[in-house]
Amino acid sequence: MEDNQQVRDEVLIAFHEECDIPTRADVERWTRAHPDFSEDIREHAAVRLAMIADMCEQPGQLDDNMIARGRSRVQAAMFAAEAGDRVVDATAAAGPTLNGMLKSAGLTQPELARRLPIKRVVVADLFAGRMRDLRPRFSTAISRELGVSVAAFNLAHAHAARLPALGGRAKSVGQPVANQRTFEEIIRSSGMSEEEIAYWLADA
Repeated sequence: MEDNQQVRDEVLIAFHEECDIPTRADVERWTRAHPDFSEDIREHAAVRLAMIADMCEQPGQLDDNMIARGRSRVQAAMFAAEAGDRVVDATAAAGPTLNGMLKSAGLTQPELARRLPIKRVVVADLFAGRMRDLRPRFSTAISRELGVSVAAFNLAHAHAARLPALGGRAKSVGQPVANQRTFEEIIRSSGMSEEEIAYWLADA
């Protein structure tokens, strides 16, 4: 039993590290690969999406209501993934995506964050399309680590920002929407030191 628990924990940790903001495709792929832990994976995705949404909306403690909201948001994320697939198909000729650039560079989001270095939540918000008004220093640093030009990075970021990942729900149509914030807002709320904040907000 203990060995099975350890394997389960290792699977969930790996899922969390690879899928910081899980989509339907992520959940389906991981449950197929680990059928014995399919319910655990779905539950983890539900809780993660609920936590992300609550961080965007207002602080709160993890409770049964949050988990219930998370389960519904998994379904909404699936909706978003389907819409995202259609958008990607329609705009593939426009250039690589941020995730495509990351994959080509042989990096994960946590690895990219460590190389910059910057808080992982900042990188997560960037790749989720929830960041706007990027500063030149950040764009240049990200482009360098991804091995692309700043222009190519800016184009990929613009695509991501047009279809941001789930952060809330549009009451009128029931489709997922996201709460975008400025780069400065994200940096100031990231938990970095004042010195680190000053560095990333500098114009140079």
